[in-house]
Amino acid sequence: MHPLLQRQIKRFIGEFETLPADYAALFDAVGESYEGADRDRAMIERSLDIASREMLEQNQALARELNARRAAESQLERVANYDEITGLATRSLACDRLKQAIAGAERHGQEIAVLVLGLDHFKAVTDIFGHDIGNELLKIVGDRLVSCVRGSDTVGRLSRDEFIIILPDLHGAPAEGNKQPVTVAARADPHLSEMLRRILSVVSETIILAERELHVTCSIGLSVYPLDGDSIETLIKNADAAMGSAKQAGRNNFKFYTSELSVRIEERLAMQGQLRLALEREEFVLHYQPQVDLCDGRIVGMEALVRWNHPERGQVQPAEFIGLAEESGLIVPIGAWVIRTACAQAKAWQDAGCGKFRMAVNLSVRQFAQADLVEYIAAVLQETGLDAHSLEIELTESSVMTDVERSIDILHRFKALGLHMSIDDFGTGYSSLSYLKRFPIDVLKVDQSFVRDIETADDAAIVKAIVSMAHSLGMRVIAEGVETESQCDFLRLNMCDEIQGYLFSKPTDAAHMGEMLQQDMRLPSRLLRFEKPPRTLLLVDDESNILNALKRLLRGGRFKILTAGSGQAGLDIMAQQAVDVIVSDQRMPGMTGVEFLGIAKNLYPDTVRIVLSGYTELHSVTDAVNQGAIYKFLTKPWDDEQLKGHIEEAFRRKEMADENRRLNLEVSTANQELAAANRKLEELVKMKQQQIARDEISLDIVREALRQIPLAVIGVDDDDMAVFANDAAQSLFDKTASILGSDIKQLIPDLNHATDSSGNQPCMVEVGGSFYEVISRRMGHASRSRGKLMTLSPVGVKT
Repeated sequence: MHPLLQRQIKRFIGEFETLPADYAALFDAVGESYEGADRDRAMIERSLDIASREMLEQNQALARELNARRAAESQLERVANYDEITGLATRSLACDRLKQAIAGAERHGQEIAVLVLGLDHFKAVTDIFGHDIGNELLKIVGDRLVSCVRGSDTVGRLSRDEFIIILPDLHGAPAEGNKQPVTVAARADPHLSEMLRRILSVVSETIILAERELHVTCSIGLSVYPLDGDSIETLIKNADAAMGSAKQAGRNNFKFYTSELSVRIEERLAMQGQLRLALEREEFVLHYQPQVDLCDGRIVGMEALVRWNHPERGQVQPAEFIGLAEESGLIVPIGAWVIRTACAQAKAWQDAGCGKFRMAVNLSVRQFAQADLVEYIAAVLQETGLDAHSLEIELTESSVMTDVERSIDILHRFKALGLHMSIDDFGTGYSSLSYLKRFPIDVLKVDQSFVRDIETADDAAIVKAIVSMAHSLGMRVIAEGVETESQCDFLRLNMCDEIQGYLFSKPTDAAHMGEMLQQDMRLPSRLLRFEKPPRTLLLVDDESNILNALKRLLRGGRFKILTAGSGQAGLDIMAQQAVDVIVSDQRMPGMTGVEFLGIAKNLYPDTVRIVLSGYTELHSVTDAVNQGAIYKFLTKPWDDEQLKGHIEEAFRRKEMADENRRLNLEVSTANQELAAANRKLEELVKMKQQQIARDEISLDIVREALRQIPLAVIGVDDDDMAVFANDAAQSLFDKTASILGSDIKQLIPDLNHATDSSGNQPCMVEVGGSFYEVISRRMGHASRSRGKLMTLSPVGVKT
């Protein structure tokens, strides 16, 4: 009976043992009804359980889909807002942040700086190493840029090798009611300039990638809101234009946007289109600037410089189009044309009897990055017939330091061709001296910026250091941009080897250059290293009658007399030509004699300086004597003979110093030649060692090949001693520990007539009961080998 029915019966009629028969059928029907309800309830519970589990699974699936959608949206947002390679803000996110910064700056009267930064010569890096290394480089540069800015600033990536930096709130919010119109405050901000220099410095630090040291620089352009634009597009466009100007100005620097840049950009775009047609129209021409030796004054080389004969603008200088050609990639075909044309012209001049000289051509960074550069130059030399020693390749410091190991390999391949090599504009880049000694460089070219101010203490010290270092490494030195005799005089006295500049000749066309070679034009002898220049006296006095009297008194002397009416005029004369002795008045308008001679001492310390004056200002004169500015102090009126005696004594003093200097120059020249010879000897020894190593490898290969062949081979020296035996030969004499060192005639008694034979006629010998045909070949017909090489071929068994 159903338990529920039992409880109900007990509730109404109490405990029972049996039920009346009349109610049995009723109770059975009620019990069945209860049991049916139980079954229905159990079925409903199972259905609800199944439904709840299905609903839970559906909810979990929906949760997973929702999480996946959120992750996809987050990833999509990150891809849209953050660069995949560098992790920096993308162009769209950077523009959005710039938009917000502009809105805030407009409300608070603030300035915003927008920086567009481009890596210099990035394409050359990817051409050499590939895009994977290029991507690694971009990531490192991006991290370095982030380290240079504030947390509130934005660093993003605009394109392949360009970054953007947004600097909001440059000067902080102005006080309420103190808003003023923006002028050029940002451009004069020392903190901003300091940050820009720090960015340039940090980016240019050495980077190690693929076990190579890379040196990468950047160029930065800046625009300022609202001075240079009030929209996102305008600010970025103007900053990009300023970056192009920074690249054109020499790279590795920064430029602010100016209104003139827009005009220049339009001109550059027009010029770029015309530049593409210039090669086809044969509008390029080469000019040549001679390089002269300071020992004998001869033209020993020349630099080929490209010019563009524009059909409308006339002759365009390289500074106006070379940078554009590098950016557009046109420098590669232009550079190839320059090399071929210069080599052909040099060969033509040599065939015309103009003598031997070096033709120097410049290689751009993109040219140097070409994989087939060495093969191309070798082909040009073969095509033109020019001897490799007559071609000099000029490279910039930046081109060889981009990838040092590759540069060393390329330079050694150049050297193997026989080319000369030079580093152009030395001192303006970032050459590592530890690497410089590994480069097989022949010449260092001192940049003209040092020569221009060579009379200042700093630049003079730099030039002396470059010359000394180059000579210690066995290199020659050429000074560029030499325009005055005083510059040349300084260079010759400080052991510079060659000069190039307007003092001798400006760059000229091929016809004029050919005439100079035919006429054997030379530097004046007074400017040569070992020539003794004529003695020169400079008289300085503001009274013309005094100057005339002194000239009359001294005109019989063996020296050249120059005169000047003031201290400044005297300095101007000394800037143009060398002076040995100076005689100066003391009291002159504008500059006293002591002041004049003090300046002369600093600029030209080798001069002998005398004061001739009727006024004795003891304090200033005493100070000048103590400081070494004055050699003697003489008074007016003078005693003629005594004055002439003092001047002669001054010249003797100067000549003695000159003679000592000349002897030092001779010793230094000998040391330089010795250093150059040592460098060449080291290179020769290195080449020989490499050749020996290659020969040893070849010999090992030959030995291994001979050892493995099944034919018995024995090498015999001139004393009939076995010095080589392969495995097959050793097996013939298995009872002998080693054939090597044995007398071959004792080892094979029947071999006498074979070893005596000088030809290749075979003979028969017996070894171990078998007969062998022996062929003996004497070595040394086409090599330095000695002795004989014998082969033993089996022919049968003894019966």
